[in-house]
Amino acid sequence: MTAVVLDGRTLSPADVSAVSKGAVVQLDPAAAVRMRASAALADPSIIHAKWAALVGGDAPESARDAIRAFVLGHCAGVGEPLPVAQVRAMMVCRANVLANGLTGCRPEAAQMLVDMLNAGVVPVVPRVGAVGVGGSIPLAHIVRVMARYGGQADTPAGRVPASEAMAALGPWEPTEKEGLSLINGPTMTAAMGALAVTRARTLLDAAIAACGLSFEVMRADTDCLEEAPLLARNHPGGVAVARRLRGLLVGSSLASPSRRPDPFSVRCAPQSLGAAHDTLRYVEEVVTRELNGAIDNPLVFADTGQVLEGGNFHGAPLAMVMDHLKAAVTQLGAMSERRLFRMTYGRLSGLPSFLVEGTGFNSGLMLAQYTAASLVSECKGLSHPASVDSVPTIQHHEDHVSMGPLAAAGALHILELLADVVAIELLCAAQGLDFHLEAGDRPAEGTMEIYRRVRERVPRWDADRVLHHDLKTLGQAVRAGVFA
Repeated sequence: MTAVVLDGRTLSPADVSAVSKGAVVQLDPAAAVRMRASAALADPSIIHAKWAALVGGDAPESARDAIRAFVLGHCAGVGEPLPVAQVRAMMVCRANVLANGLTGCRPEAAQMLVDMLNAGVVPVVPRVGAVGVGGSIPLAHIVRVMARYGGQADTPAGRVPASEAMAALGPWEPTEKEGLSLINGPTMTAAMGALAVTRARTLLDAAIAACGLSFEVMRADTDCLEEAPLLARNHPGGVAVARRLRGLLVGSSLASPSRRPDPFSVRCAPQSLGAAHDTLRYVEEVVTRELNGAIDNPLVFADTGQVLEGGNFHGAPLAMVMDHLKAAVTQLGAMSERRLFRMTYGRLSGLPSFLVEGTGFNSGLMLAQYTAASLVSECKGLSHPASVDSVPTIQHHEDHVSMGPLAAAGALHILELLADVVAIELLCAAQGLDFHLEAGDRPAEGTMEIYRRVRERVPRWDADRVLHHDLKTLGQAVRAGVFA
């Protein structure tokens, strides 16, 4: 497996996803040089003043005691632990922020995170408590383990005390600036955002595949995929999606130009899926900038000798795009449900109701649409923007917070739900296509490949059986990128 190299400038959402799944990490030597130059200018007196401002009094005389107290004081939070993949994502994101050489942290701090990742040592971090600005509760739990202040970590041998998990790793003790920098900023949001982007791309690919299969079943009018009108509207996502759907449908005897007024969930599929495509591209740009940005305060500029206070720790840029992503993919799921609804409704599809012969004795795929309706409704509730909310914290010192962690967690939750919605459309479309194949119709080779990938995993529905297993199997296939 190729190592992900951290240089503070080129980390991508795909890299974060790879590390979350266990990829090896390396610190770029040039980044280490920049870090050492920045660390040399991180005057402890500046850090002491910063601490005094935050805690409303003097820092302890002992730097070691001050750092320990500061880190442990931020180890709040409640709830079940975050998944290991999300904590790994946070660790690599924070290491890359340090690697940009503007935080005043030594390369040893980033290297310790790298060593932990490569050894499979992942701190246990409570899920709830972050608000997306300033001191980060989730990061504090990571630093607690890094610095051997206590806590627990998941390892290849299981969950163990931090002292045991870190025993095989070299010694490291944070400086005053590292104590601040390692828990500063919306890294939890950035990490979740990177994972959301990669999962959303997989979901969008599957949604386009499902839509193409549904076009066959519904004998859609392919005039809606013509390029000229979409170019005239000038949204690149719509043009790109229509091009992919046209490619899937080449040679079809079912989906063809007919000048028949299809429902909007069919006729406007390029516009809707295209909007999600464009949203995802923009969100990925913002997340990538954040992954490689100077997310800390104060920043230490070795080239000018300046140490500057600012607000780069505020998570607004991430929170807003995560909310945007939530709305975009929820719309994608709503359109998917409408198409699968029409396929299961005999009066609209021209096929047996609920896509099974002998309706009345067999429920067929009735409850598949039922399940999709529940999933989409839950997504709509989760789509409420978290970034419009703010509860002041730290005695109004943080009088506006981003709530980015809620936005990003909501996006990840929605993507999990919508993977099952798209899987249900694939299930219904494959079942509908079975009837057309029996009638001698000739689908396109592109859609037949999608059909085969469904049928390799779930058999045709001839009589009622436990539907849950089929839904789970196809949902897993969507998440794994089988339809990408």
